[in-house]
Amino acid sequence: MKLFYQTSFKFFLLVGIVFLFTNCEKSKQDRQNEKGIELLAEKKYESAVKHFTAIIKEDKNYLPAYFNRAIAYSYLNNNRVAIKDLNVVIGKQKFEEEAYLNRAILYENQKNYKQAIKDYSHVLNINPRNLKAYHYRGICKYYIEDYKGAIADYNHSIKIGLNSSGVYYNKAVSLDCTGDFTDAIKFYNKAITIDKKLDRAYYARGIAKLKNGDKNGAVKDIKTSVKMGYKKGSDVLKQIQ
Repeated sequence: MKLFYQTSFKFFLLVGIVFLFTNCEKSKQDRQNEKGIELLAEKKYESAVKHFTAIIKEDKNYLPAYFNRAIAYSYLNNNRVAIKDLNVVIGKQKFEEEAYLNRAILYENQKNYKQAIKDYSHVLNINPRNLKAYHYRGICKYYIEDYKGAIADYNHSIKIGLNSSGVYYNKAVSLDCTGDFTDAIKFYNKAITIDKKLDRAYYARGIAKLKNGDKNGAVKDIKTSVKMGYKKGSDVLKQIQ
């Protein structure tokens, strides 16, 4: 069973970094940086890369430009170069939580789950209440088949306030992988309560019910998923009906 939140995160979690100054205190780089952030907002990522590169050529120590250029590179699916820019930021120890969190996402994009876990763990050392870091670290643990570790991270994120169909679905999938179908069904229920259009949750709940001995419930759920457009369910129905 695949996770709801796949690891192909192509977008950064955070908006562009900018220093907060009054207009009279803004440096030339600050003003240029703001223009670059506007290009990001307009989804002109190649232009944004060129713009932030020009800032860096003028001032190699202006860290917001590295951070924001990494954002642009991430949208262009150039994760390797984006990581290099974040390494510069991290090396200077600025915007530490944000930089590590976003670098973790890039490592996840590359399926380098162990390195992503290290960065998420670093974020949680800085801020133990970072909901996304717990949730996304759980996803990485799932992909290295550490299902119990994934469940523990999902539990932490839920405990400190994350209430989303994604985290409940992902926890259910990991419970599924441990053979705890009864609890998996409970969390598929929670995911569906939040998002009644989550077709894959109906399908996954149906499979869990089938494994748990409830064939009638399984058929009903899988039929629902098919009606909602989840094509994979059609083949399964042919096999179990």
